[in-house]
Amino acid sequence: MVETIAKKHARAEEIQIELKRRIALCDDHEGKCRGCGVPIPHGVIPKNVGDPNWIVEGLPELAPGCFGAILKIVDQMRSEYELMS
Repeated sequence: MVETIAKKHARAEEIQIELKRRIALCDDHEGKCRGCGVPIPHGVIPKNVGDPNWIVEGLPELAPGCFGAILKIVDQMRSEYELMS
């Protein structure tokens, strides 16, 4: 039996605030990723039950070498949060 973890429900603005907080705490590349821009969450229709229902389109103001670190933060949050409309 597969156990699903309950996701936190949040509006796009709330998810963006949490993204900003986590990016500000990012230690990757000696803290250089802390100044990266904050992506905006957009709703999508999940392909499968339990899949994330939001994505980000682009990573604004991305510092060199920080793509992987910011993507990791976004992916973690997509597994924790469900976007409410």
